[in-house]
Amino acid sequence: PSRYMGQLGVETSGYFRNRWSYRWFAELAGTSCDFIKEDLWNCAYNHGIYQTGYRYNGRVIGHGAENDSRIVSTGIVFVSTEETQWYGLLRFGDLNRAGSPDARNTLTPTPLEVSSIDLTHSRALGRGRLEIGVGYEQIDDPLTGEDNGDGRAFISWRSSY
Repeated sequence: PSRYMGQLGVETSGYFRNRWSYRWFAELAGTSCDFIKEDLWNCAYNHGIYQTGYRYNGRVIGHGAENDSRIVSTGIVFVSTEETQWYGLLRFGDLNRAGSPDARNTLTPTPLEVSSIDLTHSRALGRGRLEIGVGYEQIDDPLTGEDNGDGRAFISWRSSY
């Protein structure tokens, strides 16, 4: 209770050429205790006295990056007057930075460096909504030196009924 984690964000919105509304956002999340001054490891999500840490029934209560992580995210959303949407998201950061293997960390037991980019487009189509997206994620493991990249794509249609 005497330490803090942090999440800092900024968001703005407006109109572009009287046709598009936009929303831009950026966020920094630090899940180690006192992450601005100095990082105190295994203090919030994992704790020596409070064995469950910042979890309930084994699931994280706070930020999805879990214990001792630092993540930066930024994105933009454009929506036209015809309700056509474009969405872009860029994320990068370090997960489980404390270094030692930790089986309690449900996201990753060892430190990882992650980065990803996503682009999604959606529009009305017939009596529903069509959504198309692509993305790429890079995960680097500093302990083993392994680098893994993975692309993704999807198409979905949802009915308005």
